[in-house]
Amino acid sequence: MASYMTMPLLIFNLGGEMIYVLRQRLGAQAIDQLKAQQVLNEVTASLFDEKFITALFCPQRLLSFAETKAIFRRIAHCSIMKLNETSMGKLYDLMTMVFKFQVLGCRSPKDILQVTKLHLKTIRS
Repeated sequence: MASYMTMPLLIFNLGGEMIYVLRQRLGAQAIDQLKAQQVLNEVTASLFDEKFITALFCPQRLLSFAETKAIFRRIAHCSIMKLNETSMGKLYDLMTMVFKFQVLGCRSPKDILQVTKLHLKTIRS
């Protein structure tokens, strides 16, 4: 049963990485501060949409790499920002690589929860 409840952890951690990467890229590209904040707010709102969260916490199998990527493509495109397929692929690859690196540094399940808490805290700020 525990494996049927892993999607929330996966989505929240990858979502935290997504927001971090977007924040960095928007700043590096000197995007207007108001537009950058609007993008981040819209992505965050989509990530924490009530219907999405309700569905996410229903017991379900772990989604495939492609299915999870499709979720984040939908989340990213809920904002005024539009990513082409190449940019979305690079974003998703970066998100997954960083999260895998963080998981490899975890010695216990408690550590994974700490990583998740940090992502959620970062999203709130």
